[in-house]
Amino acid sequence: MKKWLKGLGVGVLALGLAACGSAAEPKKDAETGEEVELENKSEMTAQEVYSKAMEASEEQKSMHAVMDINQKMSIPSQDLEMDSKIKMDMDVIVEPLAMHQNMKMDMGEMGKMDMELYMNESGFFMHDPESGQWIKMPKDMYDEMMAQMGGETDPTLDMKMFNEFKDDFKFEQTDDEYILTLSASGDKFSGLMKELMGSALPADMDMTEEDAEMLDNMDVKSLKVVMYIDKETFYTNAFDLDMDMTMKVEEEEMRIVQKMKSVISKINEIDEIVVPQEVIDEAVDLEELMNQTQE
Repeated sequence: MKKWLKGLGVGVLALGLAACGSAAEPKKDAETGEEVELENKSEMTAQEVYSKAMEASEEQKSMHAVMDINQKMSIPSQDLEMDSKIKMDMDVIVEPLAMHQNMKMDMGEMGKMDMELYMNESGFFMHDPESGQWIKMPKDMYDEMMAQMGGETDPTLDMKMFNEFKDDFKFEQTDDEYILTLSASGDKFSGLMKELMGSALPADMDMTEEDAEMLDNMDVKSLKVVMYIDKETFYTNAFDLDMDMTMKVEEEEMRIVQKMKSVISKINEIDEIVVPQEVIDEAVDLEELMNQTQE
């Protein structure tokens, strides 16, 4: 669960430890710019909210998440642009890892694609939209997902890496939520992203040469992360991520502008994710399918 929460942007919560020891400011009204009057005002500091959120993360065994992602990729030297809209709707059980996910992708002129997958201890099954077949993926793919999303790791981050972002951090509250925002731009964000990406790797997994090269050639122009923490449960209810970055791939510079919104619900309400029997019966083994293709 710790890795899962870190993947959702727990670094922003950690930033609160370095940013301030005071209570959250009331959120300002978007239209008037005036602070909203609170009936349920909290005096908790960012550090206290972070500690409570980490404790709450230990109790999170399952959840439902809906993610909306708008992404624009461009290669200026080739006058190439590609817009894509992705919507993911998923149920997740943390341990042992189980998932049911539906994904809809709209890539404009390049077409649309719907994808569905099931994953639990009985296997990893993916629906191929082109053939209409269910495909059973190799067991090592499930094991790899388990390694990336499960397991234990140190939930704390090195606070020193956040010291230079104190002025970019905002800690607010409404009657129901704490809102933590990190918003800034500049070269320092590239270093932060490299630190966070490296810390998110499984403990037994080394960064490949290709991964290291990609990170070295990454330049984060701007980054904004907003997290919404429930005042009563300290669960993460939602988070937004806006990022503008460039990276070099084989000497070509690619720009990626991404906006993501995620809403999390049904925490600890999902007890079981079952792969339908017809999916198990109809699924074709991937290795078998590849052998048939080669023949």
